[in-house]
Amino acid sequence: MIERFHLAFRAGLINRFGKIPTASKLAIEFNLRNFQTKPISRESARKWINGQSMPKTARLKTLISWLNLDASFIYLTTVTEKASIHVGIDSEQDRAKVEAYERRKIEGLAQAALNFVSPLTAVLNTDGFIILVNSAWRSAAMLYPKLKGGSLGCEGVNYLAVCEKAMGPGSIEANKVARSIREVIAEQSKTFTSKYPCHSNGDKRWFEVKVSAYKHLDDVCCVVTHMPITEATFKKKN
Repeated sequence: MIERFHLAFRAGLINRFGKIPTASKLAIEFNLRNFQTKPISRESARKWINGQSMPKTARLKTLISWLNLDASFIYLTTVTEKASIHVGIDSEQDRAKVEAYERRKIEGLAQAALNFVSPLTAVLNTDGFIILVNSAWRSAAMLYPKLKGGSLGCEGVNYLAVCEKAMGPGSIEANKVARSIREVIAEQSKTFTSKYPCHSNGDKRWFEVKVSAYKHLDDVCCVVTHMPITEATFKKKN
């Protein structure tokens, strides 16, 4: 479980702060929100960040609520060793069980990688419908209510249509993304990149959006990623 917590935790920190904060800052921010247990030390925060330990239940619940962590992933019960299956491989049925375990293990690893890479990532079909998002994307949709039905949606939402119909602040960038998605899907090789502001609740934030095509056999999908670049933008301006 500690490995899954570490992946989810670091992704949550990046979504919240735009980067991994220092242990001191994390301890301060966490203690301001934690009312159920004693305050944590900078050393405890450092161990959480480095994956050397994970919080007990009460503190973990605070983190899940504060950072919008994927609790189902953290608490996921999985078979960690083949020996845990408690079967031999003397029959075809037993072999099938072991092979199924191996498939789940590989699929779980792939899903974890998609879920907790720092860019917000969504996969679209050729009609523009979102068929899969990672946890970073899903968390952002929750953090920014104005984007939940707008430029950030989840599975089943036609992201292309939403971008094309966008109005008000950010609509120019959204329309530009929509055009790029159509071009990428049509050409199946072109990559589009653009930077844009995404301010919310008084916080000044910037992102970089990248649109690219992925082809597998006869199928084509479009991958959209949003990378936080707030810190780099401020450095450049100053």
